[in-house]
Amino acid sequence: MAGIRAMTASDLDEVAAATEAGGFGNRREFFRMTLALGNCRPLVAVEHGRIVGTGLGSIHGRAGWIGVIFVAPELRRRGLGKALTEAVCADLESAGCVSLVLVATDLGRPVYEKLGFRVQTEYHMISGDPLDAAPTPPRGTRLRQITRADLNGVAGLDRQATGEDRRALIEHFAASGWLLEGAGGELRGFLMPTVRGNGALIAPEPDDASCLLDLHRHLAPRDGHAWAGLATEHEAGRRLLVDRGWFAWRTFPRMVRGEDPAWQPSMIWGQFNHAMG
Repeated sequence: MAGIRAMTASDLDEVAAATEAGGFGNRREFFRMTLALGNCRPLVAVEHGRIVGTGLGSIHGRAGWIGVIFVAPELRRRGLGKALTEAVCADLESAGCVSLVLVATDLGRPVYEKLGFRVQTEYHMISGDPLDAAPTPPRGTRLRQITRADLNGVAGLDRQATGEDRRALIEHFAASGWLLEGAGGELRGFLMPTVRGNGALIAPEPDDASCLLDLHRHLAPRDGHAWAGLATEHEAGRRLLVDRGWFAWRTFPRMVRGEDPAWQPSMIWGQFNHAMG
């Protein structure tokens, strides 16, 4: 069995080569980011001096996310994915996480079920073509870029929606973030685009979310799409997106071990990514 240890910056080139060769995409820049974030715990599996697997834990207060469980194709179905997942879970639990959350693939779901994860709901991934024009905000509101003075408010709204403390991610992506502000300066929602058309999007009201979703499409790569991710409980939001020209793609199970986070799915319209929520 391969050994599992913490990832280091010197591993990045080999990690990128392994994940790309294994059909998982080149994850070099993603893991570079996680090494710079104090809430992230990336791991590698090493066999005979070669990196053959990865895993990631990210700490969001009492919640912890598991992601990027990758095993080289020739070593799959031998227990290494399970061992990586167990190692990530142990790291998160030692950091005080009592809710462990992940988004499963078809390949990974049986492994996670054996480790005590249960399906809480499903994320419905919906894509939108880029928009040339920036959206017009609802009457009495304005769109503006996020500043450092906004971070406490953004983190508070995010915690209300997700039940998690994602301050580290919010600070990391804030430079690309936008918020919708009411006439009295109140925060009505925010968008933080990440990569490949993904982005965290939180808004309590559908009209405000529609504006931020149109902004998301406007900021999306011209040769790609913007992505939204809504839970099964957010059926009204999914109907709204389809009515506005978005296209349903596929669903992924959201799985939890331990306590269910006290989240509000109707406020959540998109994720940073499926590795960290």
